[in-house]
Amino acid sequence: MAARIGQAPSPRPRLHGLVLALAMLFAALVGAGQTFAQQPAAEVAPARARLDAIRLELTQIETTLAAPTATETELQRQRARLQPSLDQLRQLIEEQTPRVEQAKLRLDQLGAKPDAAAPPETAEVARERDGRLKAFAEADETMKIARAAFLQAEQLQTAIGDRRRELFAKALFAAGPTVFSPDMWSSAIATVPEDLRASGYIFGGWLSGVAEAMSGVRGGLVALAFIGAVLLYLARRRYLPRFKARFGNTQDTGSLHCLYVALAHVVAGAAPPALASWLIYAALNTAGLLPLRIQPVIAAAVAGLAFVAFVQALLDALFAPSQPQRRLVSVMDSTARIVVWMGTSLALVLSVSKVLEAWLTAIAAGLAVSIILRSILVIIFALTLVAGLFRLRDDEEVEEEACLGPYVAVDGASLGPIRIFGWIVGLVISLSVLSGYVIFASFLTEQVLWVGIVACVFVLAYQLVDLGIPQALTGKGRLALTLKAGLGIRTGTLDKIAVIAAGALKLILIVVTLMLVLAPWGLESADFLTSLRAAFFGFQVGGVTISLSSIFIAGLLFAAGLGATRSMQGWLETKFLPTTQLDTGLRNSITTAAGYVGYVGAVALAVSALGLSLERLTLVASALSVGIGFGLQSVVSNFVSGLILLWERPIRVGDQVVVGDAEGIVKKINVRSTEIATFDRSSVIVPNSNLVSGVVRNRVRNDRTGRILIALSVPRSLDASEVRSMLSEVASGHGDVMQKPPPAVMFKKIGTATMDFELICVVADVDIVGRVTSDLNFALHKRLTEMEPAAGTPELLVKGLEGVEQSLGSIAAAVTREARTGAPSAARNTKPAAPARAGRRAQPVLAEDDETEAGQAPPPAPAPAPPEPAKDDSKE
Repeated sequence: MAARIGQAPSPRPRLHGLVLALAMLFAALVGAGQTFAQQPAAEVAPARARLDAIRLELTQIETTLAAPTATETELQRQRARLQPSLDQLRQLIEEQTPRVEQAKLRLDQLGAKPDAAAPPETAEVARERDGRLKAFAEADETMKIARAAFLQAEQLQTAIGDRRRELFAKALFAAGPTVFSPDMWSSAIATVPEDLRASGYIFGGWLSGVAEAMSGVRGGLVALAFIGAVLLYLARRRYLPRFKARFGNTQDTGSLHCLYVALAHVVAGAAPPALASWLIYAALNTAGLLPLRIQPVIAAAVAGLAFVAFVQALLDALFAPSQPQRRLVSVMDSTARIVVWMGTSLALVLSVSKVLEAWLTAIAAGLAVSIILRSILVIIFALTLVAGLFRLRDDEEVEEEACLGPYVAVDGASLGPIRIFGWIVGLVISLSVLSGYVIFASFLTEQVLWVGIVACVFVLAYQLVDLGIPQALTGKGRLALTLKAGLGIRTGTLDKIAVIAAGALKLILIVVTLMLVLAPWGLESADFLTSLRAAFFGFQVGGVTISLSSIFIAGLLFAAGLGATRSMQGWLETKFLPTTQLDTGLRNSITTAAGYVGYVGAVALAVSALGLSLERLTLVASALSVGIGFGLQSVVSNFVSGLILLWERPIRVGDQVVVGDAEGIVKKINVRSTEIATFDRSSVIVPNSNLVSGVVRNRVRNDRTGRILIALSVPRSLDASEVRSMLSEVASGHGDVMQKPPPAVMFKKIGTATMDFELICVVADVDIVGRVTSDLNFALHKRLTEMEPAAGTPELLVKGLEGVEQSLGSIAAAVTREARTGAPSAARNTKPAAPARAGRRAQPVLAEDDETEAGQAPPPAPAPAPPEPAKDDSKE
């Protein structure tokens, strides 16, 4: 127990530790307080120190650039040295801008300094003014120095680019001796034996070293690498035709399937040679069998083999000779074969040229020999190009058929401009070699193949974007189904996203392609990225900073403001306002006013994000006032009229108005116009200025009660009192007719045979006027039918036909006599029997008609028949 007590720690050390910890904490708080107290005064010092260091760096770079002997390597080093200074200056300006603005606002809060005639300021205000003025002066001075240094850095960057392009052009267009120079040929002949001896010494020694190493472990490694390379080439030679035949016989000839086959063909055709070349080079390098002089030659050889295989695979995948069903470019079979042959041959010539250049560099060959060999290879390249382009034409039958009639585009006709351009390039290469510009000619040979490869890759990538993105986002693939099911994106939205994404990727692909094409001519990606960064983060134009990033952020803020405004309007229209007792017109006014406030707020957010000051906006507004006064006068007038309609509310949503010849219901009051729906289900768009300055009839201005007026004409035989009672009873019996005021019947007019009444009644809502009017008309028609006596059948009396009746009787009597006298002859002659029978049949009919007419008509005195009716009767 005593031992334990003796071993227990004493409380005194704990107390000392606690006191020490409290002292350290107090010291830290005091130091932090002093730091925070001194921070406003020390903010400018680090910025000024950094600025001085950057200015010193810029001065050193400027001194280096002033030397006329600066090389390309030195210029690249100075450019890499300049870029961090540019970034630091840009960051420093961004940091100092809000500090200057804050110092200016603090100074403006004190107001202008009083003049000599005004009462003097107090000592405290004067001291505060001096401190704030000093802080503003220091911040503003730092900002000005930083902007001047940033301008100096941009000028240095431009100067470095100009110097590099100047050196590139000077080296590219440097003139040398031509191949026709006798001195150059004599010099070459004199140095050939020495170059051959150097070649034998260097390469012979290397080969002997390799032969000696083959007996050891290094030789086994190299042998395995060579065996692997041979196997890769054999596998490519054996299985690539099978691959082509397999996909060539497939039934799926869709564009996207053909594109996938082409990409797979590029990989299958270019990967084995590239892997074999890498194996050989890696094995020789690992075994230590690549001296410094031999290493560039071997690297050029293995890279040339891989390059030729890649070009062949790329052209074969794109043009697909003998397999038009998977061809991605619309050309004929002969054209496809020639293009593949020409591209492979040009790649082979260029690879041989690179290998020979590396060999001449390794043996330190003479200048004359180098120029002659390079000129010969360049001429071979140009001849191969021209020969291939000469063969690259349509068949003779197709050309002859095209010449017989109007021109019809055929396959391969689009290659016409490419052929012409290729001939021009071949001619320029040949003339450059013959004129002594061998370096420029060699550069053009490299650019021909480079542009061709970039164009082929661009076609593949463009079709992949054009076909793959819509298929992935709008088809039935896993990505599209995941977006629809997981995120709830609709098919129409996915279609829009696919179109926008494909367009953006196409634009990026075009820009990258142009950069790759122009890169060998001195345009580097750093220059483009610097320009893009300057455009994105801001550049000065007339004192105004234009920044794509600010524009983008302003657009996002404006879109967010519009979205919030639309959400607020929807909430007011569907959630809050229906719970109130406000009428429809007032609800629309509140919703529209809230939309205007939201739009103004969104515009204010966007303008603040752009960094535009109120003074600049005032200048812009004053400049636009002239255009508004002339060209936008009607628009502004309609806008102001719309505000008046929303404020005074002479016309509200839901009112039944008459504007000119149009009558209908007000559906919506917009910024510029008002929409009125007529009763024939058409919409009339009326400018707001016409509603404010014109004559408008509002049927429901004070209330929504509707007035029904029915005009009625009844015979005089009816009792007027009964008609009045009937009208009042029908109107009062309808449930929608208001009883206060009660229906009124007006006796308007007494005519010769009729009496005119008007029924006037009122309904609670103007919207039901048509329906109630129809119901009342049906009811009135039924009651009038019951009140009116049944009308007798009208008797038709025809006068003035006495002469016609007398003529018909005479004709009937004459026919009867003729029938009686002609009976014996009719028995002997059978031919007139039919007319006799017809006459006998017609006789009773005529007699009946005669008797009927005689019975109906009164017996007037016989009058002589006029000649015209007699003629008509004889015709009958």
